[in-house]
Amino acid sequence: MSVSLIIISILILLIMFGVGQRILDSLRLSDKAALLILILICIGLFIPPIWIGEYFCFSIGGFLIPLALSIYLLISCGWSRDLLRAFIGTILVAGIIYGLEWLLPADPEEMLIDNMYIYGIVAGLIAYILGRSRRNAFISCLFGLTLAQLIQWIVNFAMNTPTILGLGVGGAFGTYIVSIIIAVAVSEFLGRCFESASLDKEEKVYNFKTHTYDSEKNGKLNSNQTQKQEREENINSVQEKVIENEIYIEKHDENENKNSSEKSKTAKMTKNTAKNKSKKSNSAQKAKK
Repeated sequence: MSVSLIIISILILLIMFGVGQRILDSLRLSDKAALLILILICIGLFIPPIWIGEYFCFSIGGFLIPLALSIYLLISCGWSRDLLRAFIGTILVAGIIYGLEWLLPADPEEMLIDNMYIYGIVAGLIAYILGRSRRNAFISCLFGLTLAQLIQWIVNFAMNTPTILGLGVGGAFGTYIVSIIIAVAVSEFLGRCFESASLDKEEKVYNFKTHTYDSEKNGKLNSNQTQKQEREENINSVQEKVIENEIYIEKHDENENKNSSEKSKTAKMTKNTAKNKSKKSNSAQKAKK
């Protein structure tokens, strides 16, 4: 079994035991969705790569499914600053990794750390500096690595030394998966360190629109003074409504009293007219007699 499949199997077990729930929440993925994606990646790795021409191929499980997930994360960003951060992060990751490919030795034995780990650490630091977002770390790492490979492939063609561009094939997928895990882990580690070291001890609420934690420190949640002012305003508004209701009830009672008095007056008038009619009828009967 390859290293990539072992890593994916470990991730499946960790998700099944509820580990990494905060990262999944920041990626807007449920446990079932994450497990389904990882299983599809495992199945896709056993499918042969799809070739387009002689020098380009891609893997369904190693590239196409992670690409679809990244596109979903980009769509969930919407037209916001987070989308701009992801775009800038992708460009920076691609440029830095392309530069590292020229600076670092080509022979892995000459390096104390494998290049894929360096790429992951670089992508995680850039993504965290830009937006403190685990989602940006995922997007910037995948698209940045892909863009760096594409740039190198074009440069090789321009130098008349064509090479095969295999996206998510063989060691490329290992670079993807390890780099993405390290990038997200670095963002998560730094995020927890800074959040625990900050002096903001007030309530924090996760905002699914900005994919950050709103608090009093960043001005997204109201402070205690503003909360007291809002409570006082609410109390005053309730008191005003009570006074208005009392005034309305008094006016209603006054109107009812007026109506009752008018009704009594009309009743007296009808009684008086009835008495006058009876008196007239009695006098008329006496005159006839």
